[in-house]
Amino acid sequence: MILPDKVQVALERFSLSQVYEIRLRANAPVVVCVNGRNFPLLTVSVNCNDLENIIHKAAEYAIYAVLDQMVKGFITIRGGIRIGIAGELVMQNNKVSAVKNFSSLCIRVPHEIKNCAQLVLPYVFSAQRPVSTLIIAPPGAGKTTLLRDLARQIGQQFPCLNTLILDERGELAACYLGERQLDVGQNVDVITGGTKAYGFENGIRSLRPDVVITDEIATVEDVAMLHRAVRSGVIVFASVHAANIDDVMTKPDIGELLTQQVFERYIVLQGDGQVGRVSGIYDRRLQRL
Repeated sequence: MILPDKVQVALERFSLSQVYEIRLRANAPVVVCVNGRNFPLLTVSVNCNDLENIIHKAAEYAIYAVLDQMVKGFITIRGGIRIGIAGELVMQNNKVSAVKNFSSLCIRVPHEIKNCAQLVLPYVFSAQRPVSTLIIAPPGAGKTTLLRDLARQIGQQFPCLNTLILDERGELAACYLGERQLDVGQNVDVITGGTKAYGFENGIRSLRPDVVITDEIATVEDVAMLHRAVRSGVIVFASVHAANIDDVMTKPDIGELLTQQVFERYIVLQGDGQVGRVSGIYDRRLQRL
């Protein structure tokens, strides 16, 4: 375990199957998110030395091996656990080259909720094949959990299709030394790390998927590659951080995905602390179904 003993002991009062986040800030109480509710552990705090020790343990005492992740603000460890990092950025040639003097960490614990996609399956699976779908939700609403179950369901219901998962942060399949830690189904290839642009361009060319699944579309490059994939006949399941459809429309470039009807379906999740709760399903013309 990477956490200090005092934090581990304090967490024993919670069921770990219901813990979604652990927030550790230097010289402040530890905060645990359980089923969408935050519980400050008022008698348990950590210091900068504790935070540094956690990072070194998470990196298995080989910081150089995870430096590429750290400069992006996180480390993903065994089991798909992602540690978000805040601290002092070291800049070189106007780019982040390292992170030091850690001030806070956000440990996000993934949860498999099998069949959580059951409600949306009739809308995103046709008789012959799935349809391209964008999941819209604020942080913590269950986008990744839903995508993971959709990948598993595709393998079950469409065994002739090949699926490629572009797991940029290692959260969907949580591969560790090449082995998946989480169930993403059959006939699945996983590219972990790297950019989505790399995955779309090289993964589609080399692995010839029928379906591509990726999380958190955010950049102009992501959008461009997604356009290219759909035009080439690939089915895409993706997600975006937003409160609702109107919020997506205000985002530069990403809003074009909706106006140009790139996706057949849009699933909006409600950000009310209940993971995976669907607030609306829409067709390509943004008509509610």
